[in-house]
Amino acid sequence: MRPINAAGFAIHSAIHKARPDVVAICHSHSEYGRAFAALGRELDMLTQDSCAFFRSHSVYNNFGGVVLSEEEGRNIVNALGQNKALILQNHGLLTVGQSIEEAVFWFVSMEKCCKTQLLVDAAAAGRGAKIHTIQEADAEATTKIVGSTIAGWFSGLPLFQMIEKESNGEHLL
Repeated sequence: MRPINAAGFAIHSAIHKARPDVVAICHSHSEYGRAFAALGRELDMLTQDSCAFFRSHSVYNNFGGVVLSEEEGRNIVNALGQNKALILQNHGLLTVGQSIEEAVFWFVSMEKCCKTQLLVDAAAAGRGAKIHTIQEADAEATTKIVGSTIAGWFSGLPLFQMIEKESNGEHLL
């Protein structure tokens, strides 16, 4: 029998208990996610892709080490709220979806948005330039198209189709 990941269980079980709409959760300590999470802030609306997270992501800024308690799981749930993504300060990224494809797509997309944010922040600081964010009304209109559950599923599906094709089905258990 394989041992259970206690930290993963504390987080995932709390989310599934609190959010019956969530079918899948993605969480990792990805390179750009960790770097951006160290800033302890939400993404700026810089691109069409980041608009998918407009008013649907938040930051959990109470990092207290490896998550092992039910209480910490509940705190993370509270920080996530009804959002699709959570930036865990000094930790990484977490996304949820009503399908595996949706949750995976939000994770991959948020990782790319973190990379873009870090690059833009560095370029602006290096040149003393002003960062031009997307206007709130435009971000809101854009998220209705690119940030919906169906958009997440539809955008995530090709990732799985590519894995299927490239592995000739050998990825299956």
